[in-house]
Order: sequence, then C-alpha cells, then structure tokens
Amino acid sequence: ATQKRPAPPAVVPATKTARGSVAAGGSAGADDKVIVYCTSDKDEIGIRTLVGEYKAEGSNHGRMFYKKTQKIPGHEDINVFLYYWDERDGPSFSGWWFGNQVGGAQVWSRNAQATQKPPRSGWTIPWDGEVKKELVVAPAAENKQAAARAEAAAKMESRRREEEAKASEESVAEWEARVEQATLKAAEAEVGVQEALEMAKEALSAEELDDAALADAQQELSSQATALAQTQKAIAAESLAAAKAPAALKAEMVALGSRLRQLAVTLKEELARARNAKATRAQEAERAEKRAEEEARERELEEGYAKQLEEMLPPAMEKTDAAEEEVEKVAVAAAPLQIDAAEDLRPVMLQAIKETEQRVRAAQASIGEARRYISGKLTQVGRFAPQSKKTAVEEFTALQTRLSEAQEKLNPYKNVRQDYEQRAQAKKLHEELSAKVSGAEIEVEKAAMMVAPLGGDSAEGLKEIEVALNGAQSAISQTLRLIDAKFKSAERASGGAGPLREEIKGLQDRAKVAQEKLDEVRRAMKETQVRVAADQLLREVSDKVSAAEDEMQKMAEAELPFLRGDKSQDLEPLIAQADEVAMKVHSCITDAQTFIARKLVEVARFSEGPAKAVKEEIDMMQKRLEDGRERLHQFRSSTADRKRAHLLEEIDAKVKAAEDDAVRLAEATRALGGLGAAGEAPTEGGREAVEQANTAERAAQASLVVARKYLLQKTADLKKLAITGAGSGSELGRLQTRVNNIQQEIVKFRNITKDAEERLRVKAMVNEVATRLQMTEAEVDKVAAAAVAASKDAADPAPEQVEHMERATASAQTKLSATAKLVDVKLKSATGFLREELTAMRAKISAAERKLAIVVTSSREQKDRLLCTEMVAEATLQVENAEAAVAKANEAELPFLKGLESLAPREAIAAVAACEEAAAAAQKAVTNARTLVVQKLVDMKELSKSPAEASAKEIAALQKRLDGGATKLAELKKETAERKRKTQMQMSGEKVAAVEAAVQKLANTMTKFSDNKLGDISQEQARATCEEIAQVEGEAQASVADARKFLAMRAQDAKNSTDSNRGSLTADLAKLQSRLTQCQVELAKLSKQCTEREQRFVAQKLVHDANANIMQLRQEVEQATMTAQALLAEDTSELALLAYAQGIAGSLLAHVQSKGQSVAQLYSDIAAGKPVPVAAFAAWLHGVAELTGDDDVCITDSRAKQVAARVAGNGERVTKAQFEDFLRARYVCIEEASAWSAAKGGEARGRVEPGEGLELVAAAQAGAERAQFALGRDGQTVWLAMACARPAPPFVGRVESIEAFVKGVHQRCTEASQSVDQKTVDLAHVKSGPLVEVKAKLQEIRALLGQERAKVDTLKKRVTVARAALAQQRKGELQQMQESRCKEFASKAVAASTAAVEAAEAKAAKVVESAKAGSAEKLQKELSASELERLKGAADETLIGLAEARAVVFRAQEAHDNFKGPRSMLLESRVELTKLTSRVATAERKLKAATEAVQAAYAQAARTATLQARAALRAAARKSGKTTDELFDEVSKGGGEISAEQFSA
Repeated sequence: ATQKRPAPPAVVPATKTARGSVAAGGSAGADDKVIVYCTSDKDEIGIRTLVGEYKAEGSNHGRMFYKKTQKIPGHEDINVFLYYWDERDGPSFSGWWFGNQVGGAQVWSRNAQATQKPPRSGWTIPWDGEVKKELVVAPAAENKQAAARAEAAAKMESRRREEEAKASEESVAEWEARVEQATLKAAEAEVGVQEALEMAKEALSAEELDDAALADAQQELSSQATALAQTQKAIAAESLAAAKAPAALKAEMVALGSRLRQLAVTLKEELARARNAKATRAQEAERAEKRAEEEARERELEEGYAKQLEEMLPPAMEKTDAAEEEVEKVAVAAAPLQIDAAEDLRPVMLQAIKETEQRVRAAQASIGEARRYISGKLTQVGRFAPQSKKTAVEEFTALQTRLSEAQEKLNPYKNVRQDYEQRAQAKKLHEELSAKVSGAEIEVEKAAMMVAPLGGDSAEGLKEIEVALNGAQSAISQTLRLIDAKFKSAERASGGAGPLREEIKGLQDRAKVAQEKLDEVRRAMKETQVRVAADQLLREVSDKVSAAEDEMQKMAEAELPFLRGDKSQDLEPLIAQADEVAMKVHSCITDAQTFIARKLVEVARFSEGPAKAVKEEIDMMQKRLEDGRERLHQFRSSTADRKRAHLLEEIDAKVKAAEDDAVRLAEATRALGGLGAAGEAPTEGGREAVEQANTAERAAQASLVVARKYLLQKTADLKKLAITGAGSGSELGRLQTRVNNIQQEIVKFRNITKDAEERLRVKAMVNEVATRLQMTEAEVDKVAAAAVAASKDAADPAPEQVEHMERATASAQTKLSATAKLVDVKLKSATGFLREELTAMRAKISAAERKLAIVVTSSREQKDRLLCTEMVAEATLQVENAEAAVAKANEAELPFLKGLESLAPREAIAAVAACEEAAAAAQKAVTNARTLVVQKLVDMKELSKSPAEASAKEIAALQKRLDGGATKLAELKKETAERKRKTQMQMSGEKVAAVEAAVQKLANTMTKFSDNKLGDISQEQARATCEEIAQVEGEAQASVADARKFLAMRAQDAKNSTDSNRGSLTADLAKLQSRLTQCQVELAKLSKQCTEREQRFVAQKLVHDANANIMQLRQEVEQATMTAQALLAEDTSELALLAYAQGIAGSLLAHVQSKGQSVAQLYSDIAAGKPVPVAAFAAWLHGVAELTGDDDVCITDSRAKQVAARVAGNGERVTKAQFEDFLRARYVCIEEASAWSAAKGGEARGRVEPGEGLELVAAAQAGAERAQFALGRDGQTVWLAMACARPAPPFVGRVESIEAFVKGVHQRCTEASQSVDQKTVDLAHVKSGPLVEVKAKLQEIRALLGQERAKVDTLKKRVTVARAALAQQRKGELQQMQESRCKEFASKAVAASTAAVEAAEAKAAKVVESAKAGSAEKLQKELSASELERLKGAADETLIGLAEARAVVFRAQEAHDNFKGPRSMLLESRVELTKLTSRVATAERKLKAATEAVQAAYAQAARTATLQARAALRAAARKSGKTTDELFDEVSKGGGEISAEQFSA
C-alpha cells in the first residue's frame, strides 16, 4: 500500500525541460535499466510492489528516472516510478523515491542519498520508516551476471544432490550400523557416569565428610571423565564423518554428541564440587559465624539508633506544627477576599491581598524549612540498623504527609492577587458582553421594523432590507462568536462551573433568541423575493417564446419559390436557404425549451403558491412551442421531398453518360477477333486494336467510377432524407442495377481484350525462347567438337587447355540450365498453344544435355590427371627439403669430430645448442613431409581411379626415403644428448669456481672496512666502502643464485636420464653442491661481519653527531638568552625608545618610496642647507604622522625629543650623515642563513633566522654574494648573502627580531629532539649488535636535549609576554596621543565654525531689525526705489554671509568624516556642528521671512521702472524717426554691444 508524505512537492509535467522538469528520454539500452529484487524469503506487500525491472523514461532534477515495465497483479492501472528529487523543497524531500508518479504525493520508499544512479541499498519502507536491508536496486547487467552465476550454481548443486542421493542409498545401511554402535557406546558411558554421580552425591550429602569416601568418589569421577572423553572423541569423529550420512541418521549422531557434552559438563561440575568439598564446608561455617557476630553487633547498635531517633522527632514535629499554623493564618487573612466587593472596596481588598501574600510567603518558608529538616534527618536515618531505620522512616514519612497536605491547602492562596484580578476582569467582561448583546438585539429590531410595513416589490427596497438584515446578522454573529469564545475560556478556567460561566450562559441564550427572531424576519423577506423573481421569470420565458414564433414566420416565406412551380430556376440555393431557415427555427425552439426547462428548475425552489401559478403559465408557453415544432417538422418533410427529386435527376444523368461509354467499348472489342490462331504468325495491326480497346475500356471505367461515386455521395444524402420520411429506395435500386449492368459489360469486354493481349504475348515469348535455345545448341556442339580434338592429342593435356575446356563446358552448361529452367517454369502453367511449343523445346534441351554430359566426364578425367601430377611434385619437394635438413644436422656434428675434450665448455655448449637446433629443424621438416605425404594419399582417393593409382606408387617411394632420414636423425639426437650432458657438467664446475672467486673477492674487499680502521675513515669514505662491499656482495649472491639454479636444472636432468647414467651424474652433482654450500656459508659469515662493522660505524657516528649537535644548541640557547636580556630587563625604556625610532624610520622610508624621493632630498627639505637643530628636528618628528598619514607613528613631544637626541648622537644638531644613517635601507631575512665576519671567507658569526630585521650598511660589490648588514636584534654588523634578504616592507624592529631569533633557536631544539626521538624509534627493533649500546646513550642525549628545550621554551614564552607588554604600552601611549589630537582638532573646528556662524547671525539680526513691517504694496508706497534697493542689497549680502558660514560648518563636518582618529571622541563636536547648521538655517529662515515684503516690493518697483523705461525708449525712437538698428549703431558708436555708461548717457 502507498503512503502519503507530508506537503509533497508539485508534480513536474513531462513536457517541460527546465530545471526540476522531466525530459523525455530516447530508447533505453542495457545501462538504462535497473532491477529491483528482494534477498529475503518473506513476501511483504510493500516490497512485492517494487520488485521488478525498471526502464529509463527521461531525466528529472539532473538524474534519470525509471518506470517499472511489469504490471502489478490485481492493480494493473497503477504505475511505479523510481526518480530523484533535489533539495528545492527542503532536505526532508530530497533523495531517491519510489512513487506512483514523478514528484507525486503517493510514495512507497525513499533513500536519502544523492548519488547519480539509484543507490543499491539503504531504502526505507515506508518512506519515513526503517531501512529494509533485503530491498536491493542494481543495474540490469549485474543482475544478469548474478542470474547466470545462480543458474550455474543451481545446476552444479542439482548434479551434486543427484550424486549424493545415489551414494546415500548405498550407505544408509552402513550408517545405521554405525549409529547403533555409537548409541551403545554413549549408553555405556551414561550408565557409568550416573553411578559415579550417585556415589559422589552420597559422599557430599553426609553431615561429616568422610575422606576415604570422598577420595573414592573423586577417583571414580575422574575415571569416568576419562572414559567419557574417549567416548566423546569417538562420537565426534563419527559426527564429522556423518556429514555425508542421511539427514535422520546425522541428526541422531549430533544428538548423541550433544547429550554427551551435557553429561561431561555435569560430571565436571560434580568433580569440582567433590574436590572443593572441604573448602566449601569451611567457608560456609565461617560465613555462619560472621552472620552471628553481625547480628549481635546490630542489636547493640539498635539501642543507640533508637535514642538518636527520640532526639530527632520532637524538633521535626514542632516544625511541622508551625508550618500548619502558618497555613491556617493564610486562610484567616484571605477570608475578606471571598465576598463580591464593589469598586469602592478595592483598597480594602488590595490590603487583604497584600497581607495574604505575606502570610503565604511565611507559610511556604515554614513548610520548606520543615521539609529540608526532615529530608536531612532521613539521610541520617539511612545509616541506622534495619529495625530502627524502618521506625524512623515511618515517623518522618507521616510528618512529610502532613506537610504535603498543608502545601495543598496553601497552593490555592499562592495566586490570590491573580484570582482577584481575574474576578474583576470577569465582571468587566460580563458588562461588555451584555452591551454587545443589547446592540445586536437593537439591530435585529431595526431589521424587523423595516420588513413589517413592506408593501412594494421594488428591487431597491429589497436591497435596503437585505443590507439591514446582513448588518443585523453580522452583529449577532460577531456577538455569538465572542460569547462562545469567552464561554469556552471560562469553562477551562473554572473547570466547567462558576458564576462567570452561568452569566455568560444567560447572555448566550439572549443572543440565540435574537438570532431566531432574525431568522423569522429573513423568511418573510424570502417570500417577497420569490414573488418578485416569479414575475421576472415569466417575462423572460414569454420573450423567448415570442422570438421563436417570429422565426417560424420565416418558414412560410422560404416555401413561396417552390409553390410558384418555375422549372428553370436553380433549386440548390433555394433548398439550402430552406434548410438554413429550418435550422434557425429549430435552434430557436430548442433554446426556448431549454430556457424553460432551466427556469422550471428555479421554479421548483419557489414556495408552493407562487410556484403553481408560474408553472401553469409556463405550460401554456410550452404548448405553443410544441405547435411550432410540429410546423417545423412539416416544413422539413416537404423540403426533403423536393431535395430527393432533385438528387435523383442528377444521378440519372451521370449513369446515362456511363452507359454511352460502355457502348463505345463494345464497338472497339469487335476488331480483336482476327489476331490469328495458335501456331500462326501474328497479324499486323493487332497491337493497335488492343490499344484502342484498352483506351475505350479506361474511358468507360472512368465514367462508371464517376457515376458510382456520385451515386454513393447522393445516396448518403438520400438516406438522410429517408430518415425524415422522404423515401427513395425504389429509384435508387433501379439506378444501382443500371450501374451494376454497366460494370458487368465492362468486365466482359476487359476479358476479351486480355485474351487478345495474351495471344500476342505468347507468340512473342515463344520466339525469344526459341532463339536462346538455338544459340545454346550451337555452343554445346562447339564444346563437344573441342573435347573430341583434345582426346586425340597427348595423354597429359596442358593445364591451360584443361582450364579452357572447363570454362567452356561450364558456360554451356549454365546457359542450357537457364533455358531449361525457363521452359520448365512456363510448362507448369502453360496450356493450349503455349504448351505445345514449350514441349518441343524441352525435347531439344534434353538432347543437348546428354551430349554435354559426355563432354563433362572427359574434361573431369583430364583435370584429375593434372592434379595427381601436381601432388607428386609437391610431395617430392617436401621430401627433398627434409633430406637436406637431415644432412645439415649431420654437418653440425663436425666440431665434435676432434673430441669433446678439445672444446672449451662454453664452445661445447654452443656446439651442442647448434646440434639441437639443427636436429629440431630436421625433425620439423621430416614431420611436415610425412604429414603432406599422408594428406596427398588421402586426397588422391577422391580423384579418378586411373590417374590416382599411378600417382600413389610414386608417393609410397617418397615415404621410404623419409623413413631412412628419420632413422639417421634419431641416432644424431642420441649422440647430441650425451655430449650435452658432459658439457653441462663441465659448465657446472666453472660456475662453482666463479662463486668461489666472488666470495674471495668479497673477503679481500672487507679488509678495507676492518675494525682497526673504523675510527680513521670519514663518513664519505665509509659510505663509499660500504657501497663497494654491497656491490661485490651482490655480485657474489648473484653468482650463487646462478650456480644453484644451474645445478638444480642439472639435478632434474639427472632424474630424467637413463638408469645407467643416473648414478655417475648424481655423484658429480653432489660434489659440486657441497662446494657451493661451503661458499654460501662463507658468504653468510662475510655478510654478517660487514653488517656488524657497518652498525658499529653508524653507532659511533650517531653518538658523535648527537654530542656535537647538543653542544651547538647549548651555545645558541645561551646566545638567545643574552640577546633577549634587553627585552626581558625590568627597565625597557631604551628598547621602547628604539621601537619608536624604528617605527618612525620605517614610516618615513615607506613615504619616501611612495613619493619617489630620496633620503637626501627629504633632509634638504628639512635642513634648508644647514644641519638641523635637535629641537627643530624633534618638532618635525612630531608632525611625521600627518606627513606620512600613518597614525601609528604619532608620538608625544617628550618622545620626539628623545628620538631626535638619539638620532643626533646626543649632539646639538642632526647632520645629513646622521639622518641618512637613521633612514638606512631596511631588509627582512627570508630564510635561515649563516653570518660571516668578511665579504669573502671569514669566520662564522652564528645564524640569522627568518623574520629578523636587517639594516643595510654596505651593499654587495660587483660579482660578490654578501652584503654588510646591522642585525636588528642586537646591532651587530655581519656579512650576509643578499639572496637571504628581502627589502622592506614589512619593517621589522628590534623586538620582532629578538622574537624571530628566539623562535628559530626553539625550532632547531624541537627538530633536534624529534630527530633523536625518531632515531630511538628506529633502533627500538634492534636486539643485538653494536647499535644496542647506542640506545642508552641516545636516552642520555635525549634528556640533555629536553633540558635545553625546556630552557628555550621558557625563554620563548617570556619573550612573547614581554613583547605583548611592550606593544600594550605603545598602544596606550598611541591612544593617548590620538585622543589629544582628536580633542585639539575638534576644539579648533568647533571654534572656527562657531565664530563664522555668530558673525553671520549678528549681520542677519541687524538686517531683520532694520526691515520695515507691512505688505509689499505698503512698502512700495512708503519707501523710495533707492531705499528698497539698499534694504534688498543688505539682505542679499547677509544671505551670502549665512551661506559662507554654512560652508564653513560643512567643511568642518567633512574634516570630521575624513579624520582617522577614534570616532567616539568626535561625537560631541559633531553634535555642536549639527547645532550650528541648525542655527544657520534658522537665521536664514528668519531673514527671508523679514525681508520677503522688501524683496517683493523691490521686484515690483523694478518691473514698473523697466516698463516705464521701455515706454520712454519706444517714444523717443518713434520721435527720432530712425530704425532700431540705426539707433543701436548711434548709441553703441558702431560697436557690437551697448555698455552701461552708454545706456545711462
């Protein structure tokens, strides 16, 4: 069964191709199929649904999805899909799914893995259940392989079972006897064991143990245990053998073994009890004594515990009584709260609540104290004796019960204030709900009053009433929902009872009564609506019926043209018009009836009175529609009759045309009677007559098809008309009969034409076959003549002649066979004239075949004679080759003719190999020749007898020659084998001698690495010597392996040799093996000596290197300690000053590099041509932070003076050289390097670690690698390779350099310690030899390294802490400096902005005071134009001043935004600047308000003056009589523009 997963993702349509969509796939291959199967035998429904083969259908969310190809029995309509879903809907929906559709909600199983292919395992069923391990998803190919393996295994198992079954039948009797014998043995063992157990039981059950009886029992048990063990062993062997026995007998044997094992366990336990009987009795007695002592001790303690309990109980009871009294006081204090107080008693209630809460806290504290006291005492009681403990627990439990009861009484008073407030709120709630109910009742009354006087049926009135009803319903519904909610809340709060619940219940009843009244008003409203709806419905139905009757009138108009009887008019459009009118009328009637039926459904919803009246009216209208439908039926019937008659006339015309064409066809076929009878030559003009007949037949057939098609088309129309009652069956039958007659005539004439065509075709075909037959007969005669001529020539014809004859015979035979087949095929179906012609031709073909058969036989015999000659020649060649190979093998024996002793072993081995190779080649040649001769003899048996017998004799002679060569070759092989044996023995001796020489060479080489020379050679010399020894040893080992392998091969050859030679060969090989073994022993001794000497040298080297390394590390640790003293000293002021100086120098160098300046140029900017005084230089240093933009180099005046004094060398001025020395180039060491005392060579001055700072003193000379640097950690000057340094930044000071140096030393200590640890681990497996002594020394060195590492660890931590402290000090000073700068910057900015704003405000105040009050018209009248201009100018000037003040404030705000100091320090100044901005805006607003009338008056005066000036200029221009251009030229004096002076003049 499927299962729904929560909120499934949307199903993705199979047509989409976007992300997350399903893309249809192509044809699936083997890789696109998966198999789902179950490894369990259980038949679960969920798994059975999924099991089967799945085929890829497309892709979904980037993975293929699959569909199950088999259907589910009983649920064939359900599909199963296997698909992947990504995390777009959340992780809980991602993974592989089994479902009824891709992305659907019905799913069976899920796997959360996100693999590209379906996972093999991990499927859960159901999808949120447990993993089903037995459900497996695998590729189809894998399943096929597994199925094949399973099938093979099943077949093997089946065969095995058959064999076992066959064997088991034979062994059943044997196994029954063996089981019976084993059962008897087991029974005897059981009897003996039971007797021994009874004896032991009697001995152990006695009150006092008898040593003799106990010893007898132990002896009997031991003997029975031994016997039982032997029986078990025998039965165990039988059980193992019983694996092949029948199942029942095997089970009996296994049961016997199980019984004996249980018996052995029992016997073993009883024997242990017997052996430990005395000890067990002693232990039991001891335990009984201890229990008695403990009981006596407990009785003594009971008295003390009882006394303690008596002391504990009184205080506990007092505390419990006190807690109960406090609870009673709470009840007394809360008594006033039980009355229903009015609002005026609220202070009294609050006072009672306060007192109750105090009492509750006191009571709770008392209860808590009593509980804690009792709990503590219960803890003490836990250590009492059992009886005292029980009594104490009962007493204290009773007190706890009293405290719990008191607590339950107290609990209701804990929320006294909350309860009081809830009661007050409940009262308020009741009042609010009552008001709501009253309002709803009023709304209901309003609606009832509107419905009561209702008399009209207007839609507007109904809508107003509906609105009122809806308003009342809304009010009552809201009130009811609110009351229900409050009622449920009150029920939950009061537990189903209480006064508030009863009051709300009463309000709920009132609301329900109002709802019932509203329902009655709505029913009255509904009846009125029904009456109005009925009238409207009748009007709509009447309109529909009237429209249908109007359409019916058009039927009479459409019928008028048919009633006139005009035959010349075209009836098609008239009929179509009549059909269209009928359709429209039918549509109108149908629409009206459908509309009436739909309205009748609405009438059914009316009340009984209005519904009855409306239905009567509608029935009358339906009757009118039925009458119209009857008229329509009559109109359609008459139209169909007219249409039928018209169609029959058209069909008759088409049939008449087909009959005329059939007559013409009959005339054309009459001319086909004179084509000639069988055996006559075809007449002329026959082909043309046939063509004319075919043309006439096609024309008649076409006319018939047209008539038949037209008849079928019109028949369908006539059948439709027949449905309407206009029958035309008899007319159609007559027309169909005429068409059928025409068809029969055409078929008859077509057959006549076909007969004529067949006669012509037969005559033509017979002529063609006769021609081919004549040509074939001529070719056969030619071949026969050539065969006769060839037989008269020599007995052995030439191959070319035989091949030519064979080709000619084959060609003639092929042509004759083709002609015969053609004639035979035609004869099978030929009749009449054609059969006679073909029979005569077949007789001629048979004669030709007999003649050709004679020629074929003769040709074959000649071919076989030629083949026999070729076979004999090929066999002769092979035999000659074999004889030549044998002769060559005899020639390979020539080196041995002088004797084997005259040849060296290696030459002899080469000669033997040559002989063997020649013998093998000869043997192969002889074998090939034998095979060929035999094959040729077999092939000759299939040829003709005469040539085959002659050639067989020649082949037999060749076989005799091959036998002679084979005999010689066998003698040669035997002699070669003997020579090979002797040669190999000589070679074995040489190889053993070579091994002895190699061992001696190794011994000579070992003298270079003797014990007395180990202390004198260097490591490189030792390595070279060891490599030489290893090479020589390897050569010796290779010689030994080669010799051993060679001797082993010779030993194997000796085993395979004849008995006569085997003894001597074995003896010689044993001697050589003894010599080789002695060499191996000597080689092993030398190898061991070499290993020991090498280990001894390594041990000395390890100790020496470790001691040297620890001495070097001690020196470096001491140097690091000395270097770090400056940082670890109590007074670090000098180091801090140096850090400030180095920080300033680094910042200046970075500034110079970024600006592209030099240090000399920077000094010239400061000095102005002469040394800089220290005070001036200190002042310049104070501003370095602003110059470089680096706040980290901000320093105080005192620090600046200290740094300046340091740069000046405590002089009064800073020279250029001192300044350049102060800003020397800085570098950083990037890798560990050695420091030297000179540019080339020199002494080593220690190491420089990565991260140390360097100051360049002297650059490297041309071609030199080293440059002179001052070390940042201590100022020491050394020479260092330039490749190990990198130019700053970052700039590294002395503190960082010291820390880097200490870290480097610490790193080397760590590496040295790890190296010694690794060497110790490497030597851990060494159990003997010189390296064993090194272990103890390495442990000592490891301890020393640990001490040095501890020192440098401590030094590193101290340096890190000191550097952090120094950095913190620097950070504090820098923060103070930045705060000081911030304050100074803020005060300056605020002061400058305030001054600008105050000046602008003063000017604005003066202008405001001088401004005249009044409107613009008043000012224009009171003031002159000059006064207005003066006032306006002052206002504009003041506005400009305010704008400048605003710009000053804005620039100060921008400076605040760009300031790099702490932003929190500038908060107050920002606020002040914001206030100043507001003050400027206020002053500007006041100024504009005060001078607004002045501005308006001035603008008005300016416009008036402008107009007056324009009028005066126009009047003057008109008066002068000049044009505008002339006046302009006159005033401007010919210029391009008029100046102000010219215009004023």
